[in-house]
Amino acid sequence: MSESSTDTTATPTEAESVSPVDPLAPQPVPEPEGAEVEAQESDGIDWKAKSREWEKRAKANASAAKKLEEIEDAKKSEVERATGKQQRAEKERDEAVAKLLRYEVATSAGLPLSVAHRLQGSTKDELEADARELSKLLADKKEAQRKESLTDPTAGRSSGAGSSTADQFAAMFKR
Repeated sequence: MSESSTDTTATPTEAESVSPVDPLAPQPVPEPEGAEVEAQESDGIDWKAKSREWEKRAKANASAAKKLEEIEDAKKSEVERATGKQQRAEKERDEAVAKLLRYEVATSAGLPLSVAHRLQGSTKDELEADARELSKLLADKKEAQRKESLTDPTAGRSSGAGSSTADQFAAMFKR
């Protein structure tokens, strides 16, 4: 390993004279001009500035990783590139087929499509079993909400609690 790959403080001209630029090597991040360092904690560390510094490093490393991927892709043979594309296409196809199956099962079970993504299982039978359970849960919840929304069956009738509305209201809280 060369000295320039471990020394992150080397200037670009020194690093270029020793070896070519390594895209995976940490890139020095220049400090913003006129940036004021304010201590936000009692220990004197400016966490906001540290956050900005790490964000800049991450962006620099992301571009370096992309360049490395392009370099590695260029080194691959045409067959390897085609195989990679085929594998990605097959994965996307499998995901689309699974999504379609979940939507079909949800529709046949009478579930709204907004909950189809919650169905679990890898086969149609597993998905249908999960859809039945989910349907039961949703039906139970719907029934509970319906019961809560029912009005008082004695509403509109006079009660023995008193003749005024205030008396009737007070009687409801005594129950």
